[in-house]
Amino acid sequence: MKTRAILISLFVSILSLIFLLNCGDKEKPKEEAAPVASAATLSPEVEEGKKLFLENGCNACHGDTGAGDGAAAASLNPKPRNYKAPANEWKNGPTEAGILKTLNNGIPSNPVMTSYKFLGDEKLKKIAKYVIHLNQN
Repeated sequence: MKTRAILISLFVSILSLIFLLNCGDKEKPKEEAAPVASAATLSPEVEEGKKLFLENGCNACHGDTGAGDGAAAASLNPKPRNYKAPANEWKNGPTEAGILKTLNNGIPSNPVMTSYKFLGDEKLKKIAKYVIHLNQN
């Protein structure tokens, strides 16, 4: 019986020590800087453009970050547009007007980049704003 009381006391002491060591003020780890293109920093319109970009498979060719490195890109010729490319390398320019021209008409010399006019003006403007976001970030 005496041994049992000693073991219980020892167990309670160890348990108390564990609680004591794990309680109290602790130094918080440094927070990492939020990525520039995180969903939290996107306006609702650009966020909707991102959603449309993904839903319509734009990322299959252009990649998730717009680097022209999507899953289908390796088998395409010409290669998909890298949205980080300088303005002079874009067929219609990296402006909203130029991107909308591409989305509405496609690129005639590229059978893969077809028209997305069927999505309607409002959705195309949101996709264009997201492409501009990818170009600038």
